[in-house]
Amino acid sequence: MVIDSVASFVPGSMLLVLPVPFRLKGNRLLFEAQACNGLNRWADNFSKVVAAAPVMPEEIAQADKTIVWEDTTSVLNDRVTCIPLPWAYGIKDFVRNYPRCRKLLAEQIKACEYLQFAIGGLVGDWAALAAVEAKKQGRPYAIHTDRVESQLLRKLASGSTGPRAWKKRIEADLMDRYHRYVITPCAAGLWHGQECYAAYSPWCKNNHIVHDVHTKPSDAISAQEMEVKLQEVCNSNELRIAYAGRMAEMKAPLEWVKAIGRARDKGVAVSATWYGDGELRPKVEAEINALGLNGMVNLAGFVSDRKVLLEGLRNSHLMLFTHITPESPRCLLEALICGTAIVGYDNAFAQDLTVERGGGSYVPMHDWQALGERIAELSGRRSELRRLLSQAAANGKRFNDEDLFKERSEIVKHMAHT
Repeated sequence: MVIDSVASFVPGSMLLVLPVPFRLKGNRLLFEAQACNGLNRWADNFSKVVAAAPVMPEEIAQADKTIVWEDTTSVLNDRVTCIPLPWAYGIKDFVRNYPRCRKLLAEQIKACEYLQFAIGGLVGDWAALAAVEAKKQGRPYAIHTDRVESQLLRKLASGSTGPRAWKKRIEADLMDRYHRYVITPCAAGLWHGQECYAAYSPWCKNNHIVHDVHTKPSDAISAQEMEVKLQEVCNSNELRIAYAGRMAEMKAPLEWVKAIGRARDKGVAVSATWYGDGELRPKVEAEINALGLNGMVNLAGFVSDRKVLLEGLRNSHLMLFTHITPESPRCLLEALICGTAIVGYDNAFAQDLTVERGGGSYVPMHDWQALGERIAELSGRRSELRRLLSQAAANGKRFNDEDLFKERSEIVKHMAHT
């Protein structure tokens, strides 16, 4: 059911305001495929789920080939309701739509027993506005986020001058103030990964590190598959490397390629695949050519079939990553689930995933030379690599959508009554 007006109060219901967009094609409301899975998992734990999110303009949706859309009829029923909100990331659009959306969100806040808002921006962030309204009504609410957007803006502005750089810095400062305003009174902070926890927990009294995955328990590499993988890694000279994500500045794909080049120069027989696409692809292709890595590095492009992607990760030995901004990328969780070691730039999120259970190895950020040498070390010490793979597989078994959504649901329910 899709509505744009208030429903009566439903005990056990949850209002979820998200930045992940809807797409409207004719009379069909579409949603990102994994977000649809999320709605189903929330509905497993609440009597009713009301999900509000902005509708992406069709011209943007058509241009973005990285989103797998699913018809919401797959999740809409008497327990799931979707509320399309305006796409208002410009000042004029936000001001124009503010009164109606504030009223609509206020009504839904009154109608739902539990409230969870996934903040992520400044102008056009309806989740943050919902938090402002919930605060006004004196209702307890949870805040959820999966990256530190203000730090990303500052990273993009660093080393630059001019109006665009100044705009990013000013927006980052305003975002910090706004987010602090809505986080400080929240009843629970659900921080996806250690990076988010470190940034936001000082503002919140009730903090939880959570993980947002959509893999099923059956997606974890089986014991039989793992045994074959461990035998193969000791018998094969080739080292298989993968990464899954956008070719964007925050992922530092050029440094990823350079690290592989360094490993090749150290004598490693590398076969590497980057699953994903993005604005830096031409530069990545040029770097591959310049380093003579054609035939060693494959740019697979965007893969819409999750089964194909997970199979690629299961067949790899290393998930090589070069993240340079505070975020909590799901691909590292998926690598562990697939029994693949995560090797890359040191950061709080990756450390938190592996500090107790293992499965990871890290070098300082931006040190692609050291990363290439770490690849060579692991290739030359197959018993060490085998140990990392075994740790990764054991570690990854704890990450599945059923258990993690149930855990988050219990936090939301508990915070509303404390």
